[in-house]
Amino acid sequence: MNFRRETQVAARTESATQFPFQTLVRTTLDEHGGAAWTLADDGFWCRANPPEPVRRVQGWKIHVSATPLSAPEVLHRSAMVLAGLECAFKFPARAAYIAEMTGGRYDRAQCGKVITAYPRDDAHFREVAEALDEITAGLPGPAILSDRPYGRGGLVHYRFGAFGGVPTLTNDGTWEVRLRDPSGAAVPDVRKPWFCPPEWAVPPLPEPPPAPAVPGRPVLLNGRYVVREAIRHSSRGGVYFAYDQIGDTTVVIKQARAHVAAGLTGEDARAALRREAAALRSLSGLTAELIEVFDQEDHTFLVESRLPGMTLTEWAQCQMIEAPDDAGLAPERAVALAARLAALLAEVHRRGLVYRDLSPNNIIVMPDGELRLIDPELAAPPGRRVTPAHTPGFAPPEYVSDGPTSTAPGPEADCYALGAILFHLVTGANPALSEDAEPARPDVDRLGLILDIAGAHRPAARRLAPAIRGLCAVEIQDRWTLDRLSAFLAAPDVGGSPGRSVPYDRLIEDGLTHILTTMDPTDPTDGAARLWPSGAFGSETEPSNVQHGAAGVLALLVQAHDTLGRDDLAPVAARVARWIQRRLPRVPTVLPGLYFGQAGTALALWEAARALGDDELADEAAEIALSLPVRWPNPDVFHGAAGAGMAQLHLWHATGREVFLDRAADCADGLLAAAQYAEDGVYWPIPKDFDSALAGISHFGFAHGAAGVGTFLLDLALAADRQDCLEAALAAGETLIGAAEHGPWGARWRSGRADPPGSGLLYYQCSGSSGVGTFLLRLWQATGHPGALDLARQAAAAVYRTRWSAGSAVCHGLAGNGHFLLDLAEAAGDEPYREWAEELAACLYARHARLDGLLVLPDESGSDIRVDYQVGSSGALGFLLRLRYGGPRPWMVTAPAHAGSAR
Repeated sequence: MNFRRETQVAARTESATQFPFQTLVRTTLDEHGGAAWTLADDGFWCRANPPEPVRRVQGWKIHVSATPLSAPEVLHRSAMVLAGLECAFKFPARAAYIAEMTGGRYDRAQCGKVITAYPRDDAHFREVAEALDEITAGLPGPAILSDRPYGRGGLVHYRFGAFGGVPTLTNDGTWEVRLRDPSGAAVPDVRKPWFCPPEWAVPPLPEPPPAPAVPGRPVLLNGRYVVREAIRHSSRGGVYFAYDQIGDTTVVIKQARAHVAAGLTGEDARAALRREAAALRSLSGLTAELIEVFDQEDHTFLVESRLPGMTLTEWAQCQMIEAPDDAGLAPERAVALAARLAALLAEVHRRGLVYRDLSPNNIIVMPDGELRLIDPELAAPPGRRVTPAHTPGFAPPEYVSDGPTSTAPGPEADCYALGAILFHLVTGANPALSEDAEPARPDVDRLGLILDIAGAHRPAARRLAPAIRGLCAVEIQDRWTLDRLSAFLAAPDVGGSPGRSVPYDRLIEDGLTHILTTMDPTDPTDGAARLWPSGAFGSETEPSNVQHGAAGVLALLVQAHDTLGRDDLAPVAARVARWIQRRLPRVPTVLPGLYFGQAGTALALWEAARALGDDELADEAAEIALSLPVRWPNPDVFHGAAGAGMAQLHLWHATGREVFLDRAADCADGLLAAAQYAEDGVYWPIPKDFDSALAGISHFGFAHGAAGVGTFLLDLALAADRQDCLEAALAAGETLIGAAEHGPWGARWRSGRADPPGSGLLYYQCSGSSGVGTFLLRLWQATGHPGALDLARQAAAAVYRTRWSAGSAVCHGLAGNGHFLLDLAEAAGDEPYREWAEELAACLYARHARLDGLLVLPDESGSDIRVDYQVGSSGALGFLLRLRYGGPRPWMVTAPAHAGSAR
């Protein structure tokens, strides 16, 4: 491999995506009367404003679409018009963002919005829209689904939306820019993949006549296919089940929209779909069978036979669920499956193609056990010029590229993907890992660490570990071929030596160091300020909360200070606490939730005050807690009233002040009044008319349902000797016992009451086994309810069995599940629950990244590094601290006294 040449090629192709948009716009503005305009780069967008920028809350905005290839010309022409008409606008700050914004996986409602123009008023809107439509006529760009097109087939679209908008902290604890309705109320700026302006927004142009309604008439494609069901929708188009009137059978139809997922070659999703059709012809007998390809209006459609069965991903999950023990796939079954996969892949290569996107999601296991491939759109002969694409974790390091074009690799790329598939099958873990900093460890070494740890309980991991290491070798010349794999599979098992020790102390010390060194003490009065960066969703939440904000990290720092006695942590905790104190006056609404509201923030500040000996901070924390609403439409723990009630009980236990117990009792009264009893139990639904993304749900779990509300009511019953609360908690327990779903091992719960039995079974603190088990264990401790303890143990078996498929988070992953196992170990120590918790810690360790010489745990995604408490490394460190040194479970009210004995 000529590494230097490959690097040079990569550098040239990467530079092709760096067209200087801002230079282009600056030059265009200067040449067309806009020399006084300003350009402001905010990271993703660059905003162009005239000397007197528009200052409107909302109005009709104009969007202009483009493709990566047409974008410079579209931007140049549009900037000419917008400068002449003095209309502010924004555009992507980097040319590379265009491919993302017009890609097949981008949000359907947002796809294609390359330029956004902000007219001064409706008259200005009409002038600008007409000029933009005229000057961009004939240039390519995708239709924008959320908007109304200005003219048929053009690039100009429009919708009513926020300009400056009304910054609003929602009832869910997220910040969003809203509209102001005629009554003055802030209402959501709804973006759907169809045109849906507010009813009160007066159209700036005459309304087109509505299409004639044909009630009950099915969608007919190509005069032959009756669409029956949508499998999925995406920006590139839909995938549907349809009835073939000629073939008298059910088929699968894939749609490709014009100019979506276009590259610098000019080819778009339609070309990709036609390539997929060609691949289906070449791979006949190995894939679904191609029926036809046709164009209808601006769309291309591919029709193929429907394959029965399930994806290999689904099949592997079923095998895990149905297995009677924790050993995973039997070695002989794993070897047989590996041989069949190798044979299938060898036939693809014999036909002159490399698959390029081989993953468990692209393999179907038929009812008779035969294997078939699906979605072969990336399959190509080696050496052909292609657009790079891959599934993270299943592509070799030499192929992963950000460049716009490359050449199709040889069969060795598919061999790497096969190794990653076998890794997933024998461990249950995702091979996509967070990136190491330089010097980075080879992925094969990191996969090998997971194989070693998983191999302690999974013989198939030990049996196939040499093959996986060989197939995933870094250097192409060292990578196993399919022939070598087949020879290995035919040879006798030589065994292995599983197991690795977990360096708990280094994980904790390095994790804390990472937190301290990455803190950015920005001005908390800046609305966008955060002490630590968060992910896409987390960045929209209030920066002072527990879930994604500073309060959660503060709690971890205090826990580490108390546990380790490190003097350097106290001043940092004090700085974080002061930052939160300065931030809170800017929060316009006091929300009650434990993790998304200020209940958890108050507790974090209280614990920091205790650790620091800061009486003023303690007083402020108490005042925040007393300001929390304890009656709230949302009854849950994470966002709602039960979270506020838990904070009151915490502080009553800590201070003895009766006002906190009185407020907790008031909260309980509200929850008792909100309870809805039915034949199948008691529930606390979130009202359908509540302004919340959670409106209407009726859940079982700890975050939003009966387990969380039941936990608070149980704690209050014990604190205040409230029989009515105890009865409600027992009713919640009986509800959860009745809703449990039992497999060959463990107990699981679906998220909501409305979900069909057997669907969406979960295992986490927020929803599923861990959170429900936490409540049932506490119910047994308080009442001696034998069924509750038995089901808590079954829930523990479930979270243990899913450890390799779980993420790292407290909220929905290993750290939260580990806390539950430690609870059970302390309360009913006759089972190996602490040992199980240690194995969950080993799973965390196996996925660590190395940054600047530090071992750092990934966030919920497994591929990024964030410190957010509930979904990132700080919460995971809190679990490791408790596992290593003991201590109470964070955020939970003091555990009730034992009323029964462990069986």
